[in-house]
Amino acid sequence: MRLVKYLIIFALPIILLLALGEALVRHYPNSYRYKVQWMEQHADSVRTLLMGASHIYYAVIPDSLGADVFNLSNVSQLYEYDWFLLNRYANRLNNLRNLVLVIDDSSPFDAPMEQLPEDWHRCIYYRLYMDYDKHPLWSKYGFELSSYSTFRRKLFPALHYALTGQAVVDCDSLGFGTAFATPERFDSLAMQHDSDIAIERHRCKDWSLVENNRAYLFKIADWCKQRGVRLVLVTTPMWQGFYTQINRRQLNVMYNLAQQCVLRYGAVYKDYMRDERFQGTDFYDGDHLSRQGAEKFTRILRDEMGPF
Repeated sequence: MRLVKYLIIFALPIILLLALGEALVRHYPNSYRYKVQWMEQHADSVRTLLMGASHIYYAVIPDSLGADVFNLSNVSQLYEYDWFLLNRYANRLNNLRNLVLVIDDSSPFDAPMEQLPEDWHRCIYYRLYMDYDKHPLWSKYGFELSSYSTFRRKLFPALHYALTGQAVVDCDSLGFGTAFATPERFDSLAMQHDSDIAIERHRCKDWSLVENNRAYLFKIADWCKQRGVRLVLVTTPMWQGFYTQINRRQLNVMYNLAQQCVLRYGAVYKDYMRDERFQGTDFYDGDHLSRQGAEKFTRILRDEMGPF
């Protein structure tokens, strides 16, 4: 009993410190919580919703696209999560006229985030800050501490925020991702190196994953058709050294899915992957636009797609 008592005395301060750290990190502002709070207040007025993963998060600037536009995308956001968010606000999206959704070389082949070492921690954010109850709160997906590497990275900024009230959120007031600034110069060798790594990461390892992603994509497309919402599928610009390496079979699957959405559900598909208007510092990396590129792309999308 004495040993147990000593162990409790020893462990209690550690547990209290970890609990304090968890509370601090949860309190720190982030794009997931911000977007839920924004939608809770403004979903009724949204006319155009931008959804998908990082290729749309960093590519389309809402206030440059039109009035009442919001970017509800996040890094690595699968169609499964787009579908969840769409349903969460379905009864309040009475003024929704356009849904802009990214489709790219990886989206039909994305594995569940739980299976990805580099992305599983994002399930925590959807559970804690967006109330996606796919996982119980009393699981590893219910605690920031579960991903110690990201928890540790957030801890000191969270402490600074608690003391000063100053924080940096990775999106602007309308949900556009602000982390990808415009490079001062274009380095083709560095760009190619980053592209080689990303291409390998995007390469499909399990073709059976397509069925699940297709199902969620078609659910979204059918939802739009039933409600008279224009679904705009967009493939954003990519650097030449990136798109020339994409697996041709993967591209064919992507184009086939986009075409099915057009034919079955009346969607519009716009492919800017090889758009030669984007060069050099328009890219942050091989498959993501810089701020400069996003400004250009948003203008093009607005001009070519009509009013949003």
